[in-house]
Amino acid sequence: MIEKVFIIAEIGMNHDGSIGQAKAFADGAAECGVDAVKFQTHIFDAESLPYAPAPKYFTAESRKSFFERTSFTQSQWQDLKSHVESKGITFISSPFSIEAIELLERITVQMYKVPSGEVTNLPYLQVMARTGKPILLSTGMSSFQEIDRAVETITKYNNNLSLLQCTSSYPCDYKEVGLNLIGEMKERYGLPVGLSDHTLTIFASLAAVTLGAEIIERHFTLSRKLYGPDAQFSLEPDSMKALAEGIRAVDVMKN
Repeated sequence: MIEKVFIIAEIGMNHDGSIGQAKAFADGAAECGVDAVKFQTHIFDAESLPYAPAPKYFTAESRKSFFERTSFTQSQWQDLKSHVESKGITFISSPFSIEAIELLERITVQMYKVPSGEVTNLPYLQVMARTGKPILLSTGMSSFQEIDRAVETITKYNNNLSLLQCTSSYPCDYKEVGLNLIGEMKERYGLPVGLSDHTLTIFASLAAVTLGAEIIERHFTLSRKLYGPDAQFSLEPDSMKALAEGIRAVDVMKN
């Protein structure tokens, strides 16, 4: 049982390839009172075909161009991780390939997040689970049967595994949040369950905490006007701070 709700600010790729901006995002998130910041680790050639269709938000460049431009080197990741940890919060990343897991292992990352699109990638899950690190498993595009297989694959290695109810819709409408699944997943798996919230407000996350969510993940940006695939549905500092304060208040009210 998690003693207090673990709050993650998902920076993802909102840094737009700037290590200085990534640090500034981490600083801003830490000041809001979060417990962790999460990034995404992409190695384009290991995860995508050169001419894979690009999502609609890539209006000015190709998918390949974006991920190559915004990727960090190993030394940059090490520098960023050290900076995050100097703020007293946890560094997390979602690797999008086995090669990305291997890179993160070389910088001694302490926790992993499985993105929704990799839940059925069992070889990838096995490599991650063998690290022995805590794992957050996002369930945004999966059936219960697929989640069952992922949980079975990971728990064979005795990892500290948590699940995140997630709807892979950006932004997510209130009708699609699926708060009812938090209790169902807790009962089905006997694991900590949280919410990866893609709505535009803090309401779903606060409601999830009252329903027993032990982890809250929210996209974070310094401004929704910045370039990036996630900036427009991310929380800005004032909202993230309000969310963190609200979660801590609910923590007190429930105990």
